[in-house]
Amino acid sequence: MTATTLAPDTTLPTNRLVLPDHRHRPHVGCPEDADRLVRPRLVGLDRERCLLLSLDARHRLIALDVVSVGTATHTFMSPREIYRDALLRGASAVFLAHNHPSGDPSPSDADRAITRRLHRAGATVGVDLLDHLVIGDHEFVSLAREGAC
Repeated sequence: MTATTLAPDTTLPTNRLVLPDHRHRPHVGCPEDADRLVRPRLVGLDRERCLLLSLDARHRLIALDVVSVGTATHTFMSPREIYRDALLRGASAVFLAHNHPSGDPSPSDADRAITRRLHRAGATVGVDLLDHLVIGDHEFVSLAREGAC
């Protein structure tokens, strides 16, 4: 596996990707890096799905996990489940991303509110929420750039 190949491990469930060897972990230093990793897994779906990118202290990808699969207009993002997965992976920081099946990445008030809540929870447990992306068909919105985290 190379840094640009992110095929799921066939021994793991399809909702999980783990990269144990740090030499092959892609760096996720900005929203555009995260978008490149999550977009193929989120665009074109008929339901909202939330993904968690767990990162090491140098912001290299440790794992990509599906946090939740919701409805056409909502997915559940619980701080408990998100940070449990991040802590079990040994993450120092995380990126979150979820799709809008409508194709419009405009964040809702609920998206902004949960991002602020998740940011506070991450600070409490010592895992930085670097950003929460809302993925649309052709673009994304960074809630960090909008000041939500």
